Amino acid sequence: MTHTYFRKILILPDAGTKNPFQYLLIDFLRKNGLNVFVAQKLKLFSIYSAVNKTNPDVVYFDWVHSFILGKSLLTTLLKSIVFLLEIIYLHYIKAIPIIHTVHNIQNHKGLSLKLEKVIYCFFLSRCTKIRVYSEAVKREIIQIFNISPERIFVIQDVPFHHYYPNTSTKRDSRLNLGFKEKDFLYLFFGRIEPYKGIEDLIRAFLEIIKHNDYLIIAGENLDKEYLLKLKNLSAIHPNIIWHNEFIEKDSVQYFFNAADIVVLPFTRIDHSGSIDLSLSFAKPVITLATEAISSLLAHQHFLLFEDSTQLADLMCRAKQLDLDSIGNQNFKIADSAYYFDLLTLFQKVKIPANEDTFRHEYI
Repeated sequence: MTHTYFRKILILPDAGTKNPFQYLLIDFLRKNGLNVFVAQKLKLFSIYSAVNKTNPDVVYFDWVHSFILGKSLLTTLLKSIVFLLEIIYLHYIKAIPIIHTVHNIQNHKGLSLKLEKVIYCFFLSRCTKIRVYSEAVKREIIQIFNISPERIFVIQDVPFHHYYPNTSTKRDSRLNLGFKEKDFLYLFFGRIEPYKGIEDLIRAFLEIIKHNDYLIIAGENLDKEYLLKLKNLSAIHPNIIWHNEFIEKDSVQYFFNAADIVVLPFTRIDHSGSIDLSLSFAKPVITLATEAISSLLAHQHFLLFEDSTQLADLMCRAKQLDLDSIGNQNFKIADSAYYFDLLTLFQKVKIPANEDTFRHEYI
């Protein structure tokens, strides 16, 4: 069987050149012959403007919470009304199919959750296809928003090792960052935000620290007040190393290759790009034991926590494990992700044929 595809795809919102997830998706679709446009983000009416400018066959949405939430209740109400009107225009007037990837069921900051749920439910109900990362999240979407399961697809991303360079050895990476071979390095990597449990990580590290232990916290922070709170909590400890900046593409490998283990102590998460990135660099991960993550990382269940009070114990336990073996298994999981099914999101109808012309390797 071959398929006909929506050839002209509009992607919203533009995550920018610094977001590898969206870059890899766009690159994959283009390499398979589809015409992809990424719309410029406006304060209001981004969707209306982009649709009329590009006249797409289908509109694909990544994160929609930014279309709903504002800095105050008034701006949230205004943005929500505009978003509803734009979805009505897109769905009922223009009759353009809508495809969406659920990255998180609710916003990480916990803002205006009741209003957000109502708006998000309206949006999801108008989507032709919805993509999630796990069967657990699929069940949650069906239960919370009463969405038909036939419209929900479990599909993984293009693995991050197709994007990030990985040519540096552990020794060279440590030299690059100023560490010794005998040091034991814990790594937190990702944007520094409250829901990621960094306070719990710092407390746990200070509880178990030995002379050659180091905690690297690498990632961009947009809230100076929150960053100051974290640094005060760490008391500017010399064994806690801060890289408070966006880590450029070519430098990411040094942090992961230098680290012994990655610690991502989320307080709530549906899907994590930082976990996916860790797997692509063959690293074991200490993180929150959600249903989806427990299924994904069942072979390293002893590194998953249900309560942040377990962090210190897990960080100590990590030193007794064969971390390289666990990391290699994690890489196999990342590398086996069947991302080719991303194309099924953009299929229109099936037609008879001798072969499927769109089953290409990602190069």
